[in-house]
Amino acid sequence: MASPGAPDARPTIPVSVIGGFLGSGKTTLMNRLLAESPARTAVLVNDFGEINVDAAVLNSGDGLTFELANGCICCSMADGLASAIARAVAAGPARILIETSGVGEPRRVAEYALLDPALHLDLVVTLADAANLPDQLEDPLVGDTVARQFDGADLILLNRVDMAGPQARDAARAALRRLAPGRPVIETVRAEIPAALLVRDEITVFAAAPHGHHHAGHDRIFHPLTLTDPRPFDRAALNRALGRLPRSLLRLKGWVQFTDAPRPQLLQWVQGQWEFGPEAADQTSATRLMAIASAPGLDLAALLRGDAD
Repeated sequence: MASPGAPDARPTIPVSVIGGFLGSGKTTLMNRLLAESPARTAVLVNDFGEINVDAAVLNSGDGLTFELANGCICCSMADGLASAIARAVAAGPARILIETSGVGEPRRVAEYALLDPALHLDLVVTLADAANLPDQLEDPLVGDTVARQFDGADLILLNRVDMAGPQARDAARAALRRLAPGRPVIETVRAEIPAALLVRDEITVFAAAPHGHHHAGHDRIFHPLTLTDPRPFDRAALNRALGRLPRSLLRLKGWVQFTDAPRPQLLQWVQGQWEFGPEAADQTSATRLMAIASAPGLDLAALLRGDAD
């Protein structure tokens, strides 16, 4: 038995926080980590909207996925995040991975992990989209949100470098040197990086001074949209619609039911580029999409069905 006043020798659970702006590749990275992790890993995942797409596409073989839907994870510590962490700790995992929402601040989540005696912070990783980072930072509506996501990051992944031209890559590299001086930056395609590079056994000490946190600003700047529709889409018509979505639509993802397929397919769209994944056997035969826009009042159904209706 430990003597009075002796430090608690119980092992703590390592926590890694994965953040980055909408479409930067967070869920792809999370799936890579889960595929390579030999230990029981609990996953906390949050989408800024009513349909938590990321939780459904994460491949957590341990069944330890805890969803925090319909809000920004960094703004719900007293309720959603705190209770989800408590449930994750009670499940007895060897490791916890937390994916913040695309408009969340990884540092805020990491600071919370430091306050829980059952946890220790292993790593804070922020992903950046090489193709879009320069324009995102210059955007008067979202630029400050993007910049704050690099505060306190231990490692930055400059992802999607294959989608960025030489000028965009150089601009993104320069921006990261300015925003996170001295922090390691690894350039990746589809967030492909050995999981061993994303594990550390010591508590992070933050070096960057935090920006102010503005929860109300998220509600004013980012507008979640959802579309649930049992009618199937014509594939060619939807592709035409996806190619002309407005710049104010920042992110679109979810499942699309096509006329030529029995089950819906996963759609991932970010700023004019998109891809369809395999059919989802566990999804109902309907279209379920969520989007994030920087302008209010967008009609997602009208945007996507313009050719059909």
